[in-house]
Amino acid sequence: MEGFLWPKYKDLRRMTAGFMGMAVAIILFGWIIGVLGCCWDRGLMQYVAGLLFLMGGTFCIISLCTCVAGINFELSRYPRYLYGLPDDISHGYGWSMFCAWGGLGLTLISGFFCTLAPSVQPVPRTNCPKSRPENGTVC
Repeated sequence: MEGFLWPKYKDLRRMTAGFMGMAVAIILFGWIIGVLGCCWDRGLMQYVAGLLFLMGGTFCIISLCTCVAGINFELSRYPRYLYGLPDDISHGYGWSMFCAWGGLGLTLISGFFCTLAPSVQPVPRTNCPKSRPENGTVC
């Protein structure tokens, strides 16, 4: 009954890999949509790319949290001497976690700017004179 309530370490590793795979796929698709939106100057495509970046960032957050939970679960489960760590040294995550959180922040910032970009672009002006508006007439 213990495994029913709490995930095991293998389950946490599978969850991390699954969410990281989804995040990479969504961010790559967002890059493709974003580049096409910039080349064709389509505001809707840039907006969708931003939403994809934000969704990919959400999956990155989930995968990072499950990765940290798996590491903490594994280190708290077994005695310290099995890992060869002396009593006066604690474990750390190092540069890989710093780079992962930094990449997550950049993904979320790019998602924010991509969703903001269509609303700050100037509206093209037409040479149509503003006369009295009539129903159904278009310049």
